[in-house]
Amino acid sequence: MSQRLSPRERVRRVLTRQSIDRIPNGLCGTETATLHLLAYEKLKQVLGVASPKNRMTTFMTTALGEIDVLEAMEADIVLLNSRMCAADFWGSGVERQWKDVCFWGKTFQAPREWYFHTDADGTIWWENNGWKCAPGGYYFDPVPKPSDPAADQPKPEDYNPPHDLPDEALRALEEGARWLYETTDFSIFVGETITDLQLNPGGFEAWCMRLVDDPDAVHAFLHRACEAALDQLRLVDQAVGRYADMMMIADDIGDRRGVTIGPRLWREIYKPHYKQLFTSWHEITEMKVHLHSCGSIYSILPDLIECGVDVINPVQVSAQNMEPTRLQSEFGEAIIFYGGAYDAVQTPPYVTADEVYDTVKENIQALSRSGGYIFAGEHNIPADTPIEHLRAIWQAYLDCRYLVAEAASG
Repeated sequence: MSQRLSPRERVRRVLTRQSIDRIPNGLCGTETATLHLLAYEKLKQVLGVASPKNRMTTFMTTALGEIDVLEAMEADIVLLNSRMCAADFWGSGVERQWKDVCFWGKTFQAPREWYFHTDADGTIWWENNGWKCAPGGYYFDPVPKPSDPAADQPKPEDYNPPHDLPDEALRALEEGARWLYETTDFSIFVGETITDLQLNPGGFEAWCMRLVDDPDAVHAFLHRACEAALDQLRLVDQAVGRYADMMMIADDIGDRRGVTIGPRLWREIYKPHYKQLFTSWHEITEMKVHLHSCGSIYSILPDLIECGVDVINPVQVSAQNMEPTRLQSEFGEAIIFYGGAYDAVQTPPYVTADEVYDTVKENIQALSRSGGYIFAGEHNIPADTPIEHLRAIWQAYLDCRYLVAEAASG
């Protein structure tokens, strides 16, 4: 294809399996395809962006892709929002929702509602939730609490997730989406917003036991979550559906070995509810279903496709059976892969930049062979990623984004 597409056109053509001029760049386009705050600062150096703004948007200490950075790296997708963040990203009055905070000897911005303090030994405490970042660490972790699986468990009838979203939040979403749509040509991505099926009433350990011991109760919980999610989705679609192309829902189904609860149990418990959720999703909105799941989900990818998943992220290529060539050959015609180019397990900080370049280029080429691919790392690029690695990642994408797109469309 010789015609140069706008970012919005490019993403929409990928999502509808039409020919494209190059592989879309989705780095910073979702909450799980961006960079740690410190890695984001290094990326700005690679790109030659002098902007000092660096905003923490999630508990993963990830950075929001600002417009100047997205433009410098020729990005195609912009993140509209995230329920993991206590501040809006775009629109009027946004600046006063953020404040300066200091971590790791640097100044960042965080939502004004978030509070932190640092102990004498360097431990950083996130006061809102009691999480801490240990001295020398780069991430906040919850302080473990004792679990009592024998305690009384909540009943499904006591679980009443909201079926609506606050009007103020919906207005902010609409304003931000309209501003992005009218003043940029990025494809707009709606972050985590609605209720999902990541439930564990009574605690994770007790929930896992109930999957086997009391499946009827589990189904009742999931049905209630699904109904709430669909009602919320209708409101989100009314607010931003005419502007946005994809919307995130998350559920970490796998670990490095496979589906955490096993594919058989997953199909018995979760599949019917995902089928209901995504079938109705496609009836309600034109926004594509973007499912985030870490780990090896190879064994249930056919099920997820059957349920109606359009886009899968982050594509953990270092997990078992998640090799890019395998994924593309078996599922490349049926689902869009978003991510998977750079996996910190494959390319830890001590390997050479040349190795990073070769691996990233190979992953991009494999995952994009049928054209259904959006470039990004495997999840968020870690804090300790060397700047030379970031330069190699970026160069690998530049060197093959047109060649692979031409092969896929030709």
